[in-house]
Amino acid sequence: MKNITHSIIMGILTLFSIYLYLLAEAPIQRVIFKEEPLIDIEAEEIRALEYLNYLRVNSGLIPLSQNLHLKEAARNHANYLILNKTIGHFEDRNRSGFTGEFGSNRAIFAGYKTSMVIENISSNNFNYRESIDGLMSAIYHRFGFLDFNIDEIGISIAQDINDRSSTAFVYDMGSVNLENLCKNRESNRNFKTYVTGICKKRSLKIDGEKFTRTLNMNRSRNSAVVVYPFDGQEDIPPAFYDELPDPLPEYSVSGFPISISFNKFYFRDGVDVLEFKLFKGEEEIKDRVIYNMKSDPNKRLKDGEFALFPLKRLDWDSRYRVEVKYLANGEIYTKSWSFKTKGFKDNFHKVLSNKDIFTITQGIPSIFYFPPISKKDVLGDLKYPSYLDIDFIDKNTVKITANSATTDYVSLKLGNKMLNLKIKKIN
Repeated sequence: MKNITHSIIMGILTLFSIYLYLLAEAPIQRVIFKEEPLIDIEAEEIRALEYLNYLRVNSGLIPLSQNLHLKEAARNHANYLILNKTIGHFEDRNRSGFTGEFGSNRAIFAGYKTSMVIENISSNNFNYRESIDGLMSAIYHRFGFLDFNIDEIGISIAQDINDRSSTAFVYDMGSVNLENLCKNRESNRNFKTYVTGICKKRSLKIDGEKFTRTLNMNRSRNSAVVVYPFDGQEDIPPAFYDELPDPLPEYSVSGFPISISFNKFYFRDGVDVLEFKLFKGEEEIKDRVIYNMKSDPNKRLKDGEFALFPLKRLDWDSRYRVEVKYLANGEIYTKSWSFKTKGFKDNFHKVLSNKDIFTITQGIPSIFYFPPISKKDVLGDLKYPSYLDIDFIDKNTVKITANSATTDYVSLKLGNKMLNLKIKKIN
């Protein structure tokens, strides 16, 4: 068989999220080396809603129902992104398909009555799980999906049929009750307090007390405390890489962030987190940082939102325990829960040296994990022979299947890493 060398350059897949009028971007690296599948759009949109509701319900939040106006807004923007070969939230009014500069504008254009929407976007994903899991791994985006106020959503997926690698997943979220405030608007009376800027007519005054009561309608239906990963959750990715704005700008790789958020309906006077600890077995992981509204370097976390970032990536196929002690309403409370990182049914190998040699069997997938030795240590570009099928699981882990056998050693260079393979035939 003629040897052909393929080159893979690890590209940038950007995941985006917006909370009301705040923009956050999250680039995640991915390898593309063969034609991507044609997405079953309708089926993936249904699965996306089911999966997101699975995560919300198990986290203690109400499920989201579908809203056709939000769906139209999401569809308009997904089509705009594909048509104009771009990414992100912003739309240029001089480009084809323009329906509004930001998600709030596009929701109003599509017939939604309030501009108070949350918009999450991922680009260049190829299934609902990949898209949502990527957004949930990015802390600023995660809190959008786990918001206490929302109860409806519009989901739309678009794919360029001429370039299947170009996709857009758009999630626009809002509240039935907030929209009804703008539908059933009152005259501009002299309210004790009022809010503006939430309806199509931005100058319209909404009674401040009624606005607070409306927010509490959904808050009261949700749990007092929401954690992620939720208690007992499995298949959690062990690593966090990049996000824009980046909560850990000095790190190219760190551990999957843990979050806890407190529902203002139950904690009107706020919450002070006294301890936030992560354990593997009985050993506490002390190499971590904890962010809240004040310490978050990007000032994106809101009151009642807390995140723990392990500064070293977690281990594959391992169980972790979280313990939080907090002060609320004059009393001290504790909360403990556990989760498990993703494991593999395929053969799993740790690559600890460039001199290691691994034997793999033709047709049987193998996982190769390169534990990072520094906060910047991620895999680089890869060249590989045509008889290997390769996929990147994350920036430190690859899955390799040999489609044919050779008696020669194969050495793969991944940046400054080497992977030496001997392939044997199936007996």
